[in-house]
Amino acid sequence: MPDGLEHALDRGLDRALEVQRGVVTSYVGRLRAQPGATPESVVRALERRYLTSVAAIGAASGGAAAVPGAGTAASLASGVAEVAAFVESTALFTLAVADVHGQRFDDPEARRALVLTIVLGDLGAAAIGTADATGTHWAPLLARGVNRDSIGRINKALLKHVVTRFGARQGALLVGRALPFGIGAGIGAAGNAALARASIQAARRAFGPPPPAFGPQIVDA
Repeated sequence: MPDGLEHALDRGLDRALEVQRGVVTSYVGRLRAQPGATPESVVRALERRYLTSVAAIGAASGGAAAVPGAGTAASLASGVAEVAAFVESTALFTLAVADVHGQRFDDPEARRALVLTIVLGDLGAAAIGTADATGTHWAPLLARGVNRDSIGRINKALLKHVVTRFGARQGALLVGRALPFGIGAGIGAAGNAALARASIQAARRAFGPPPPAFGPQIVDA
């Protein structure tokens, strides 16, 4: 696992959490404005765009690592930067899905917990302990608030889980990315696509089915 992975993840989360709500609602609003758009069609479009985005990130990182003479250090550096970019893309995707569901995450620590749990899937939801009575859609409970005395500790634990998970996967992918003739780019794209699909499934479990109709869009002044 690259030594700078946890620091890169922390920086990526900080940048992602600085995204203003207006940016998210504008992104979702463009999809809502398309003829015949429904909450379900918008969520599926968000999923497709997210999957395409992170696959491109992986391909770029894998291609850079496969450049002759780049060396192991460059491969590691591109891998760390890719993880941070993946987390940022996941944050935008997650907050956009929350917007479609009419759920706001104004508290920075709640937003951080939301993004980390989507990256981690069921492991993250279990760590927060926010599953509802049906054992599934926990995001609405997190949106309503989590004990402020514990959320900081929970986020630190979640970040450690993310570092462990990404460290193991990135370490395995680094070998493939170092292959020549563009093979590394393909492996990087495929690896990121697999991670994105897991995050998409986690978001579906967290938020549940899209609402039957759009609620009012509220853009902060």
